[in-house]
Amino acid sequence: MGGNSRKFKKAEKSKIKLKSALKGAKLPKGTNVTKTNFKVRKIVIPDQIKQRNLTDANVLSSRSLTVKDCLAKLKHTNSTAKCDGLRGIREILAKLPTEVTDNHLSTAIKSIASISIDIERDVRRDCYKTLGVLFAAAGQDNVHPFFDVLLSFLRCAMTHIQPRIQEDSLLLLDTYLQHLPQLILLNRDKIFPQFLDMISKLRSESKPERTLTLSLNKQSTNTKWRTRVLMRLIGMLRILIDSKKSQGVEATVENEPMETDDKDNPFTTKSIHVSAIAQPINNVFDYREQLHFPLVRHRLYQPCQLTCLFRKSIGEGKLSLSDQIDEGRKLKTYVQMLMPLLFESWLEVRPTSAGGETIEHVLSHEGATTLGLLLDIAIQLWELIVIYGQETNNVDMTRWFREQYSEDFCNHILKGFPFYQSPGSTGGKGRNAAQMPDDPKERNVDEKCYQQNFNICYLYCCLNENFRSDHSKNYDKVVNYVERCVNNWKFRSPEVNSLLLKVLRYMLLETDHASVNKNTRGLLKTLLEVYIQAKLPQDTRNRILILFCDIIVLNDRLWREYGQEIFTLWLRMLPNLLKKKVIDFNVLKALLCLAKQKNTIFLHSLEENVEDIVANVGAIKMLNEEYQNEGLVLLINLLFWISKRDTLEKLLQPERINLMKIDADIKAYFKSTLETRLANL
Repeated sequence: MGGNSRKFKKAEKSKIKLKSALKGAKLPKGTNVTKTNFKVRKIVIPDQIKQRNLTDANVLSSRSLTVKDCLAKLKHTNSTAKCDGLRGIREILAKLPTEVTDNHLSTAIKSIASISIDIERDVRRDCYKTLGVLFAAAGQDNVHPFFDVLLSFLRCAMTHIQPRIQEDSLLLLDTYLQHLPQLILLNRDKIFPQFLDMISKLRSESKPERTLTLSLNKQSTNTKWRTRVLMRLIGMLRILIDSKKSQGVEATVENEPMETDDKDNPFTTKSIHVSAIAQPINNVFDYREQLHFPLVRHRLYQPCQLTCLFRKSIGEGKLSLSDQIDEGRKLKTYVQMLMPLLFESWLEVRPTSAGGETIEHVLSHEGATTLGLLLDIAIQLWELIVIYGQETNNVDMTRWFREQYSEDFCNHILKGFPFYQSPGSTGGKGRNAAQMPDDPKERNVDEKCYQQNFNICYLYCCLNENFRSDHSKNYDKVVNYVERCVNNWKFRSPEVNSLLLKVLRYMLLETDHASVNKNTRGLLKTLLEVYIQAKLPQDTRNRILILFCDIIVLNDRLWREYGQEIFTLWLRMLPNLLKKKVIDFNVLKALLCLAKQKNTIFLHSLEENVEDIVANVGAIKMLNEEYQNEGLVLLINLLFWISKRDTLEKLLQPERINLMKIDADIKAYFKSTLETRLANL
């Protein structure tokens, strides 16, 4: 290398150097001018950049990205770029939702759902958040055509090989349940198998019974993982129950068919259909006009399904293809899958001693939480069975459920009743707590476990048809516990209050079995004493009062079985409610039912206090009334059942009517109603 360098330098020196002839030369004047006769090309701006600069700022994210730019970032391999794209879509949806939902909905759903199974946890969580915002902006009807795509990614996440993705699939299901409940309801049969596979497996391919599996990973226990899954199951069942109840309400309020005037058809009646909502309510009653009593009920117009009349009893044979399509068969299959899992889950967390015997009453926080979830699911399955029986006019499913699971319920769950939470257990998160911070918060379980115990009482009564006359130790245990809780009615939680009232209503009124044993009669007496003497919240007092009225009005045999003397003092106190400043509309309807039934004790007390009641008509306030003056109309209808002529004549005095601080129409209705009653005596 050194020799070559020397040769190169020597060759350079040997070259001839020429001096420039122009050195120091200057240009002549007039030639030092800038030439402007050159050509330039136009600067071409790409369409994407031009659109970004000219469109409204509402369709751009904080980083000046359009919807297409944000969706393109979702295909990037970098997790930060994906999160930026998801964040940009949420910002655009917050500013201008129609830009995404109208123009890019299909692409947005497919692109966002595709990263719901991303390997990065932060990307998955951002994806679920963005899907929720997108569903809220688009609505269920617009998302419906693309739900198969969303469903495929949900099932893929539920069965994913990565445990973390399986865990987060519950959060994706939460998003669907919150924003797309009807679509979940329509596709529940596609979700349910993969949902149960997360905590169980089939015992055999030919039977629906399942058995519990181990935990998903070593980071959480079996019980905590199942608790998370069962929480979502409660949400799915609740959507199904609510939809069936709403369908029942719509069927009962359906308007009867009316013929309308058709100019092209000369044989149609010339009647005009006017909506019942648009018709004004005429509260003035004129006894001189002809009265019309509707004899045809709306429900008689509904066609009767022959399958409901000739439905066969549910047997234990193998299900055919046609039977599998039937909703009742599906419901029975779900029950056969879930109920054994519920009992197995309870057997794993129930308190046991070293010898394997159950330690009565004492539960850990984990056990109390699991027991609450299992009871909620069992009660929801029972509600679905009852609704199915009402729809089909068939009690075979109800009878089968009681025969199948009543004994197991008493042996496994009722054995240690009533339960309490151990003082040392807490609901806080420790080292082994759930590793999902965005998971629905754990249920706060009180030390007395009121919610669990009341659900046990309710489910026991549902599973035993003749519980009210039962003399078994199990029913004695249930009645004694409920009676102790009624005597010490100091619950702060409105949910616990509502649950106790639900249990009392079922134990004292529901079911057609009229016979009553000593314990049930004692429970009713205790409830009456507490209602009269204790200082309960007004809403609770109203619900107890309606319960008593329903016992008297709805089931005359049951009232006589309890003993009429129990209600004597209470019935005499009821008219005092009409002298107060505030009364609930539902309570007023219950009092009117008592008057229509011509309950002598109540009517006699009403006549004794009628002058004070009429003087209070202008000052009393009706709660929960749907229309104006609707409560006053009911109150006047209640006074119609007074049977003393001299009392009615005093109320019809002009000076007394003029002193009433009510509308003129209500005064006219008051006068016409009492005059009609006076004329009929």
